[in-house]
Amino acid sequence: MNKLKIDVFLEYEKKLKTIEALEDTLSEVELKEARKDFHAKRLPRPCGLTVHTGIGCDYACAYCYIPDMGFPFKAKPYPLKGKQLAYAIAYNPSVAVGVNGTFLAIGSVTEPFLEATSERTFEYLENIFKYLGNPVQISTKSHISLENAYRLKKISKGKLSILVTIITLKHYKLLEPKAPTPTLRFETLYNLAKVGFKPVLFLRPIMPGINDKEIEDIIVEARRYGIRRILLGSLRVTNRIISKLKVLGFDVSEIMSRMKEKPKDNKQVSVITADIKEKAVKIAIKHGVRMYFQACQVCSEDCNIPCWMPCTVKYKCTHGVKIVIDENQVKEFLRNLNFNVREVVDTPYSLIIYGKINKHIASFLRWIIKKKVVVRSP
Repeated sequence: MNKLKIDVFLEYEKKLKTIEALEDTLSEVELKEARKDFHAKRLPRPCGLTVHTGIGCDYACAYCYIPDMGFPFKAKPYPLKGKQLAYAIAYNPSVAVGVNGTFLAIGSVTEPFLEATSERTFEYLENIFKYLGNPVQISTKSHISLENAYRLKKISKGKLSILVTIITLKHYKLLEPKAPTPTLRFETLYNLAKVGFKPVLFLRPIMPGINDKEIEDIIVEARRYGIRRILLGSLRVTNRIISKLKVLGFDVSEIMSRMKEKPKDNKQVSVITADIKEKAVKIAIKHGVRMYFQACQVCSEDCNIPCWMPCTVKYKCTHGVKIVIDENQVKEFLRNLNFNVREVVDTPYSLIIYGKINKHIASFLRWIIKKKVVVRSP
């Protein structure tokens, strides 16, 4: 197994130097705007820090929960300029920069390749790759032309993980009436593969009783376009989404029977689909397709970077790389930041810190060492 030795001092110094370099290129007004932005404050999710190239989405898919989060079904570009966005990410105390840094996930509360957001997406990607160098994953259901596929390749030098959402071949006119057709999205997958990417079909959400019987048809069609990797994702619902699906004439009884709890107000509730995913794996094996269950698993593989998620053990997506750290160095690093730390213990799956540190430095360490960070009382 290959070993990758991590020097936490050097990784932190890299972050500080990136911040300093960007500060020299931005005005005080631009710096102030970037520091106030949520990208400079938000804790990364387990799959990485979500990066918003816009707010809202024009597609208005029936299963989309962004209205329940307060975002409109009308997109507008995110206000920060590209260099400001890069600075906000680097400035975020929870984020590590560079090739071993925090995964960045584009395509959360917007669609990155809408007319209103597309140029902002390219601008953000250019600045992320120029100044930060972090692993980046982008998810879309837009049509990407061959010209724009080449543009993405040039910006990223191919080091970009791309997911293309296709969840139905039968019901897209009801579920996704304003989005490009599945045929156009399969063409997107083809175009991306043609320029050298290894795009992944993103089958999310799995909607029990609605699209779960289409999984094999989608896999067969993916094979026809040369796609051999599929990422499965579960469904989250709100009261509004359930009502919308009913209005469209769908039987939601199976979805409701699988909800982990009854949704209240705008709360999103997960729908249990583990058994459906197990069946999908068997179908995928039959057709020679690899199935994934976590977006970060795909990003980790595409960028050839170990992932910190506990599921790396189950799904074997560490790529044979073992992260090596010096426990004493980590302790010294934390003490230099004025944290009261008595002991640091490195275990195969976690780093245990006996002492007191804040959630931001815990996140920074987690991404650098690719392990769960457990903080215990001194």
